[in-house]
Amino acid sequence: MKALLVIAFSGVINTLFSQGVLFPEHFKKTEIAKLQTNDSLVYYQCHVDEATQELITDSGQKFTSKKRKLTITEKFVIYKKDSVYTCKYFNSPFTNYPNKKFPYLTLKEVVNWDFELKKTKPLTSQELLLLAAMEIRTHAIIHYELNINKTCPNEIVIWSKKDKDQYMVEGDYLMSKILNCNN
Repeated sequence: MKALLVIAFSGVINTLFSQGVLFPEHFKKTEIAKLQTNDSLVYYQCHVDEATQELITDSGQKFTSKKRKLTITEKFVIYKKDSVYTCKYFNSPFTNYPNKKFPYLTLKEVVNWDFELKKTKPLTSQELLLLAAMEIRTHAIIHYELNINKTCPNEIVIWSKKDKDQYMVEGDYLMSKILNCNN
């Protein structure tokens, strides 16, 4: 009997959340909370991570690098259709640190960034709330923070119909982890 009540209650909760995400008051100024139906947002995130790379030639030879810092650039397109949010996740080839694909607010995506669609998925209410929380953990970039020759901090560009804004992410929050895109 208890199991049925739990199943019924979880069904009611899922129905409530499927009818729309209720963003708390402190999240309502985030871009994701302001997204209107039939609209989209584009997020670009650039961050540094340590990794090894494996290259395989056409002839089958394998080369593995030692661990080094790489700059990773990812693109997330979030669509809202009625109350359903969908994410298209793209990534591009790694580049050697320090380097990033969008050093200033003149962001214009170009073909040689080689973004490749890796995943399309509906977003849960929890993922949307985490995304809004991450937006709050950003600050406007100060001019000296844009020096790409010395550093390549965790940055995000949020691109809506009206604006392109570039922010520094306070902490190591990664959208690909928040939105479970690496699975």
